[in-house]
Order: sequence, then C-alpha cells, then structure tokens
Amino acid sequence: MPKIVKRSEDVAIMISRLSGLGITHDEICIIVGVSKPTLYKYYQSDLDVGKGTANAKVSESLFRQATHPEKPNVTACIFWLKCRAKWKETDVIEINNVSQEHDKFKNIIETIRESKLSEEDSNKSTH
Repeated sequence: MPKIVKRSEDVAIMISRLSGLGITHDEICIIVGVSKPTLYKYYQSDLDVGKGTANAKVSESLFRQATHPEKPNVTACIFWLKCRAKWKETDVIEINNVSQEHDKFKNIIETIRESKLSEEDSNKSTH
C-alpha cells in the first residue's frame, strides 16, 4: 500500500530553498524523504519558485555590479550581454584575392603530400 503524503508548508519552504540553491531533485528527495513522483505531485510549484527566486536574486546582483555608477564591473557587463543580449565573440577571416589564396592552399596540400610520400619511401627502405 502506498505511503500517504500530506503537503507540509515547512517542507515546501525547505524544498523551495534547496531548489534555489541548485540542489538536484534526487538530493532533495533524499533530504525530505519522498520519492520523485511525490516531490513533483505535491511540491512542483515550490521547486519552480525556489529556482526562479534564486535566479532573480543573482540576476539583480549581477545587474547592480554591471551598472554600478562609480565602478561598473566589466566582467559582469560582458557576461550579462553574452547571456541576455545574445552577444558573442567571433573571429572573421577575410580573403580578398580568392585565386591567390586558392593557389597557396594547393601548394600547402602538395607539400604535405610530398612529405608524406618521402616519409613512406624512407620507412620502406629502412625496414
């Protein structure tokens, strides 16, 4: 017969805090002494609120650091912009003379092939 579980506000508060700290659902189940289905059935909203509240606090702190009027934190600015404004770092290779670059590439490939062939010949003659 399945164990009867009643929702407890004290347990709900604990679950919300643990979720906000990033504790896994498996670990929360162990701490609270319930199964995952029970955790989700009775405490899903507390898991969500805990995570959302923690994210909001950290976001607020990061935003304050990034926008500090006297000493803004450049790292916080960069992190915020990469995550929230979809900024990214990219490298751009610009080729102006395609035929000249193509010839250089062919020469590099040919040099590699020749060195491989001479390496194979060298191995054959010494073994």
